[in-house]
Amino acid sequence: MRIRYEQGSSLLHRLNPLTKLIALIAYSVSIFLVNSLEAEASIFIVMLLLMVSLKSRALLSLVTSKYFVLFAALIVAVQAVFTKGGEAILSVPLIFFSIEVTTGGVYSGLIIALRFLTVIMGSALFIFTTDPNELAYALMRAGLPYRFGFMLVTAIRFMPVFEEEASTVRDAQAARGLEVDRAGLNGLFKTARYTLMPLIVSALSKVDALVISMEGRAFGRMRHRTFTRAARFSLADTLISLASIFALGALVLCHLVL
Repeated sequence: MRIRYEQGSSLLHRLNPLTKLIALIAYSVSIFLVNSLEAEASIFIVMLLLMVSLKSRALLSLVTSKYFVLFAALIVAVQAVFTKGGEAILSVPLIFFSIEVTTGGVYSGLIIALRFLTVIMGSALFIFTTDPNELAYALMRAGLPYRFGFMLVTAIRFMPVFEEEASTVRDAQAARGLEVDRAGLNGLFKTARYTLMPLIVSALSKVDALVISMEGRAFGRMRHRTFTRAARFSLADTLISLASIFALGALVLCHLVL
């Protein structure tokens, strides 16, 4: 199931988008600085509890997705076979070589799999609780040139429009008897010809109308832009941002010293 932003009243929803972005970056970097199975498992449990507390089917379906679990299991299996260290758990003799599974390989595989899971879970929480438009406006308030911010906002707003148009085009082509979803090179060619081309024409027409509208409003004439809503940076935002930066700095320092 696709993870999208959903309105809510939880603490994560109320935080400033910049706070969540800072926390996500610090969290993602910190995950790779921790080299302990116990610590990774603890982080995984905390993230799982956060996802459960939001009571979202989309978030829970992500954790229980078979692709999510199978990819993590594949990571453990590959690391268990190709990473040596510790005691041998299993040895499978073959014709020219033997496959040996060691405790060190399993330990390394579990750590890497938990890193993968926790990074995906943290990113999903960020997407689920952060309004993309508010994130773009927060970045512009923080100093991002509003021309780049406008590009981000426009892309976000047009994505669902193009998704709906793509579905409409596929249904129209299917009603005409065209099989545009078939596998193979022929199916790929048909998809590009009968689905992508109408979408490109539609996108160009929308861009043309958007350019005329922007020129009529003298977009880019002013160096700075104004905002209808004032930025809110609460005490919780300040504390969480400082705690994230401090925790990341401490982990980097420990990693360099030790």
